[in-house]
Amino acid sequence: MLSGVRELVGAEVLVIDQDERVSKGMTQLLAAGGLHVTTLNEPHEAYDLMHRKFFSVVIVDLDTPTPNAGLESVSEIKKISPTSMVIMLTPRKSYADAVASIRAGAIDIILKSPDSVNYLKDRVMEAAGRSVNKREVNSVLVQVKKVYDEFLELFMKSERRALDLSDQIAGRDPKRLTTYDEIRVLVVEDSSELGKALAGSGKEGYRFESAQSGGHALDLCSSAKFHIVMVAGQLHDLPGSMVIRSVKTQAPEVVAIEFEPPGPAGKVEIVESTRRITVLEKFTEPSELLERLDEIAEAFRAKSRERRYTQAFRERHYDFLRRYVELKLKVDRAMAE
Repeated sequence: MLSGVRELVGAEVLVIDQDERVSKGMTQLLAAGGLHVTTLNEPHEAYDLMHRKFFSVVIVDLDTPTPNAGLESVSEIKKISPTSMVIMLTPRKSYADAVASIRAGAIDIILKSPDSVNYLKDRVMEAAGRSVNKREVNSVLVQVKKVYDEFLELFMKSERRALDLSDQIAGRDPKRLTTYDEIRVLVVEDSSELGKALAGSGKEGYRFESAQSGGHALDLCSSAKFHIVMVAGQLHDLPGSMVIRSVKTQAPEVVAIEFEPPGPAGKVEIVESTRRITVLEKFTEPSELLERLDEIAEAFRAKSRERRYTQAFRERHYDFLRRYVELKLKVDRAMAE
């Protein structure tokens, strides 16, 4: 018991009450228990302070600054500091107020009366202990999650090296396993001018095909395999972004490119699920894209290698990954509570 008390010494408590007598009484009552007490009579000042400082317990008057305004204060406090314990004070007995306070996020609602003083002190001390413990547990969970993710990354890197080594021992070149005799490129645009220019370039190792609508492109992608799909931002039937999403759903390994046709507003970008990578900030001539095509093809090969590594890892360590995901979800839920 004494060790628990020592752990709470110095814990911060915030009181939001426009009644100065209540604030002074709270300060005297809780300071005697080793707690640091801050009092404010304006909720918005409290919010600003809570963005800069952590309070284990926040005591809110239901009627500060106006009747029942404390309910909104509790909700805002829980958004700012989820691990702070909130206790509501009320000048009246009301079942409806009690229910609303608990729903807003308070752990208790206590009547303002002399008979409640000892109970209030006990609840604040208990809440401070819960908050300190929860904060410590959350800190540990954050570290566990970080180390766990780092371990998985190192484990996968080790497996990649092991897979490459086994290929070399078997006489296979890991890089050549994702090398293609011909890179198939689909160019989707209304005019087909870029597609014709690329096809007429005679660039070795590439096969260029064209589609003059988004619907045609999706039909082609469903019946044939393409390594690179270039889509104009504006098509007469479908938005280019929609075509890219559909293509990526069918074949995640495809390198998807969205472009604005050569000209003053020309631009070329690789579209990933969470970001865009600029290939050409200014796209004025098809030859500029041809010069970057080998780099784009290498991006596809790199994705293919990564996909091969991932598939091999899943096949070899399916049970581990299942347990990893289950534990990660449990940690996330525990941190959110």
